[in-house]
Amino acid sequence: MIKKYFYYTIFLSFLGIFLFEILFRIYFLFSTNDIKALKRFPGRYVNSHFNGYKLNPDWELNHKTFKDKINSLGLKSPELTVEKQKNSYRIICIGGSLVYGRDIGNSWPHYLQRELDEKVSKDDINFEVINAGVPGYTTFHSTVNFLTKLIDLEPDLVIMYQLFSDLSYYENLDKGLIIGDTFQPYSTNLSMNRLLEMSYTYVVLATLKRKFYSKIMDNEKILNTGKVKIFKNNDIKYYERNINIMASLSSLFNFKLIFSPPISLFKSENTAKEKAIITDIESKQFYLDYIIAGKEILKEVSKDKADIYYFDASKNFTPSIDY
Repeated sequence: MIKKYFYYTIFLSFLGIFLFEILFRIYFLFSTNDIKALKRFPGRYVNSHFNGYKLNPDWELNHKTFKDKINSLGLKSPELTVEKQKNSYRIICIGGSLVYGRDIGNSWPHYLQRELDEKVSKDDINFEVINAGVPGYTTFHSTVNFLTKLIDLEPDLVIMYQLFSDLSYYENLDKGLIIGDTFQPYSTNLSMNRLLEMSYTYVVLATLKRKFYSKIMDNEKILNTGKVKIFKNNDIKYYERNINIMASLSSLFNFKLIFSPPISLFKSENTAKEKAIITDIESKQFYLDYIIAGKEILKEVSKDKADIYYFDASKNFTPSIDY
């Protein structure tokens, strides 16, 4: 009898899961929600021979509050041809998530394109602002991406907006390693998590768990090492080397280059609200020193160069969470 009830319970459990799966799939099929918006592995990235990972060409997300799209060249921009048109002036923006932005229409390359379209007639010159930012890319990735892909788009101007993503290899700096060897390729293997995410029921339940029970964001688990960091010149030497490589490419391939340090919430004086949301606030002085050193590198590399410029947006805009 007990055995019979056990099998009966198992059967009803699987039946319930099956019915929930059907209901969730019907809901997402006819609603304005996109299940990919809830997944940890929504398919935005694929393997790359050179960089480990890259944006997935033609990937699209259509959620009611969040829409995103990658074009056929694997760039977060409208469709474009590899060959540049005669009256076009191409501006390629490179960096990590601070360039990539959030959803469609919510990135500074998009706003730059809009400003240029409003102020310059396309009959005179057609500005093409190309968002080549990829979340998680360091200056290693951006430099390689430019050499192996973006250079073929014949840019007239490249804007490099990058600094903080190079902290991703901070913990490996003093281990006597070749930093490039520490980067991991993007895995597309069928792991248990990917297998489970084939189920809409699992994705919805996992989302509810993250929303109501997770106390620490994923980025805090990665960045907050639990110890106060002290800045050393060695912490930024690879960033400096990669910046010099980009400057050399500018001279070699005859394109203009703007180095711009990203705006940061780390300031000499932070409000209580800002301190509450800043990850690793205990190491604030480390980040301030890191920012100062990064800016000095960009200034020095661009100094006395005809086609290399330095632009610090923080001089015209003070970041705040109150905006």
